[in-house]
Amino acid sequence: MTALQRMIEARNMKQVELARTLCISRAAVSMQVRKGIRSVRTAQKYGRAMDCNPLLLIDGLGDFR
Repeated sequence: MTALQRMIEARNMKQVELARTLCISRAAVSMQVRKGIRSVRTAQKYGRAMDCNPLLLIDGLGDFR
């Protein structure tokens, strides 16, 4: 499970809601959920949309939360 997927579930959001907030397709969000977030820039974009710390969305940083 990716960090993005965990955050979506924790926020009781649906991918389609996040997609609308980001003005991207649901398929694009779904792909990001499957592969995980690895860049700071993407994490910042999703973090703003989800009102959370973007560092919590980046996969591969270890479990320093």
